[in-house]
Amino acid sequence: MVTRGLWNLHFDGKWYRWFHPPRGRSSSPDTRTTLYTIHQILSRSDKVKLETVPFPTPLHIELDYVYTIDEDAGHFTVTQWPGVNGTLHRRVRRATLASIRETSLSTIETLLDDMVVVSKYKEYSLSDLNGATDVHHLLKLFGITPSIPAPLNELQFQLFTDFVFTWRFYFDDIPTWKTSFPIFSALAIGILRIAAWDFEVRNADTEDLPITFSSLPQWKAAIEKVFWFHKYLVICCNTEEIGTSVAAKANEYLSRVDNDARVAQPIVGIAISIRHISLFKIDDGNLLHSSPIPLVTNASALSCSPGFKILAYLFTSTHWTGSSAKSTESWAAKIPMEVFDTVLKTFTPRDLISMAQASSLVEQWYYSSIPQICNITIHKSPLSIPCCGKRKIQDGPGVYCLDCYGWSHMECAEQSSSMHFDKDKYICSSCQENSPCTVLESGGIHQTYRKTRKRKSCSVFHRGESTDFLLRVSKPASRRPELWLMRTCPPPPPQNVDYTIFFSGVFSGLAYGID
Repeated sequence: MVTRGLWNLHFDGKWYRWFHPPRGRSSSPDTRTTLYTIHQILSRSDKVKLETVPFPTPLHIELDYVYTIDEDAGHFTVTQWPGVNGTLHRRVRRATLASIRETSLSTIETLLDDMVVVSKYKEYSLSDLNGATDVHHLLKLFGITPSIPAPLNELQFQLFTDFVFTWRFYFDDIPTWKTSFPIFSALAIGILRIAAWDFEVRNADTEDLPITFSSLPQWKAAIEKVFWFHKYLVICCNTEEIGTSVAAKANEYLSRVDNDARVAQPIVGIAISIRHISLFKIDDGNLLHSSPIPLVTNASALSCSPGFKILAYLFTSTHWTGSSAKSTESWAAKIPMEVFDTVLKTFTPRDLISMAQASSLVEQWYYSSIPQICNITIHKSPLSIPCCGKRKIQDGPGVYCLDCYGWSHMECAEQSSSMHFDKDKYICSSCQENSPCTVLESGGIHQTYRKTRKRKSCSVFHRGESTDFLLRVSKPASRRPELWLMRTCPPPPPQNVDYTIFFSGVFSGLAYGID
């Protein structure tokens, strides 16, 4: 059986990698070849073709080992997948580069020591952070009221779980993204873009499928830890910093902005740590923030997290009590809705987003439809309306669950409540039976997926027929000639790729087909 591996190198503050394409043929730590390869990389041998990368590549299910040479820190790390009772878990071992350079042994196996990796992080509640404010109160301050989610939200929730599933090995590599801001920023901006529907959909196949161990999330991401995104101030930080340094970071950022460009108080924003988000408002130097809300958890490749639901409501809600709702905007020319709809659909994605931010009328159209994906309407909404999955009455009364932030019809909530119904303290029946996952562990996303290997798809109407909007993880059958050579099997299904999603011209890893 072929051993597969990949090499990361950290030198002078930059990352490089090397592997034998296309499958990453390698050797195990207990062979002479591995020690020899380490010396080749350290000596910058021409036989090792190093590739410049923005961040290290994590251990992938297609790899047996990932070797990381960190010359800046002076150590060598081996990450692998040992199996115990049929369960995969990551094993991390380390040796100093000095011991490797000086060894007279033929292998590095005896030089490696197991590392204790803290994989489970603290769970937070309302009482954990001083001054934490109720999330629903902050949503009201942000101008959002509990209203039925838009059809767009259902698809966004599906995109989020698919995004986490596609890049789960990067999300699972917690130690790396906690110390490397480039990968943290790439993962965070990907989530924010999906929440704001800020991407391009192309009606075409892509050569970038399938996503493998060599794939990189290469889309453009923020280089600063504080930046503006769709009128919100976003602060990238650790969860522990939410109650202590968010205000300081925001004020430091604003102090560096020219007076002419400075935004007047109050400021509303989002603190994001990938594991959590927190909403905050800064008014006259005073910070008002929510408790941490789980964003990416062990279960995020299977179900939408409370944190992402909040982000989607913030960026793409159709119901505002703020300036948009109070706007007296009117257009000089009276345009029939059919013409209005046709005209807007002809704009490019970037122009549509700009218009939605500038016009409340365009914004309402944009977030109450599914722009860029033609001939599709949502059939069922189990992710955004978990009570029954049905849109019974548009703009009918409803309530948000305090645990998962899922929206329910008021009549469904009253029927499912096992105690005296109080909409301000409502917990949906699903959360009463099984509280949503709030923990993220190293390797936890892939392990949780492996236990079931069952992922839901979005139910839609396509050209009047009920079907599924499915994530594609491989090339269409038409571009896989090896499938047609299997004469003992019937012809494979086409599994065409009908839609691909790009972040500023770079493939996001998300491609979809209609079955």
